[in-house]
Amino acid sequence: MTWIKRIGILLTWLVVLVGGALALISSQSVREKRPLKGYEMQIQNPDNQAFLIEEDLADILQQAGAPWDSVSRKEINIPMLEENLRKHPLVLGAEVFSTWEGVVRIEIVQKEAKARVINDLEMMYVDQEGHLFPLSAHASAAVPVISGVSDSTQRVKALRLLEQAAQHPAFPGGWTAVARNEKGNYSAYPAWHPHRLDWGWPNEFEDKAHKAHALYAQLLQKKSLDSLEWMDVRFAGQVVYGFND
Repeated sequence: MTWIKRIGILLTWLVVLVGGALALISSQSVREKRPLKGYEMQIQNPDNQAFLIEEDLADILQQAGAPWDSVSRKEINIPMLEENLRKHPLVLGAEVFSTWEGVVRIEIVQKEAKARVINDLEMMYVDQEGHLFPLSAHASAAVPVISGVSDSTQRVKALRLLEQAAQHPAFPGGWTAVARNEKGNYSAYPAWHPHRLDWGWPNEFEDKAHKAHALYAQLLQKKSLDSLEWMDVRFAGQVVYGFND
């Protein structure tokens, strides 16, 4: 191939690339100026936790100019709208974009409650990272209750205990509640049987769960499990327990 042919091929590719770029810029400009046809919203709710509905976000959308009928895309400050949507206490994530058909698409991801936190008279949900968010007026979640925790570090430790309990065969259905006292000791309430489990520090989960499991089996064999009121697994090599009167 001669150098003249090579130059010709390079020039051809250059023309194609420049032409494609100009076409893309032109189409984007047309898209920016094209009148919009309103908006559509999709809210992703976790299973059985429909806390957030479109009406909850109506004020934010109206402040941004919704419903955006017959206005151009460039009149919408999309980054600011996304930021304001993410500030809603029930919103985990938000993405806003316009389609080629001229519809503004708003996709919302709702926060997921892992537990309900009770402190004094205040009650809120907590997510996986230990962040609090308010209850919903539209739905209530059947999640465990945490009490006695005052910061995100303590909330995360309590959530970790609940997660481990839900996965351990000693506790079918996990724990319905976990409480922390002023000394940092935890008490738990298994879902499968009404008794208190004095757990102590949130460590050595497998060892403590194994002791509880062994005692359950022993009491079940003796047909005295129904009378179990409390169990203490804090002590090395032993389990202390008591029955209802």
